[in-house]
Amino acid sequence: VLSEAEARSAIRWEIYLTIAPAFGVGQALINSGVAGAMSTFLVNIGNAMGIGNAGLLGSVYIATVLMSQVVANNAAAALIFPIAMDAAEKVGLDLSLMGFAIMLASSAAFMTPFGYQTNLMVMGPGGYSTGDFLIFGTPMQVVLVFVSTVALVVSRWWMVWLVSLAILVAASMF
Repeated sequence: VLSEAEARSAIRWEIYLTIAPAFGVGQALINSGVAGAMSTFLVNIGNAMGIGNAGLLGSVYIATVLMSQVVANNAAAALIFPIAMDAAEKVGLDLSLMGFAIMLASSAAFMTPFGYQTNLMVMGPGGYSTGDFLIFGTPMQVVLVFVSTVALVVSRWWMVWLVSLAILVAASMF
């Protein structure tokens, strides 16, 4: 049983201070019509790819990844959420799939040292530069956008896990 002081000190207030304003900005995007315009843009990009719902999921994934490179992942998810949900509703896509895409993309901040706290923590002691994050993080992002999008649109999700396991085993042998 925690005391009142222990419970209060266990709360990570910086997360609330990051997410709360992002919800306000997200609501402002909705009220101003910017969210609708952005969701239409993402739907158009998805349709231009010609691969159905995978195109929309991929475009939202990429938009979220780019946003999470410069703001905290929690804030990126809160900002893109209303835009992505509007886009999903426009094409009749399952909202839970869009939520998973946002969740995966906002947690994939590998291209800059600013996207996630641990990136900054290892940058100085490891002697890394911003260019190092771009060089190693960008290919990882490309693989992740492909794998995540495929995993979200394939109805037999367990097959994605088996293929991923096979790739991991093959890569570890070399």
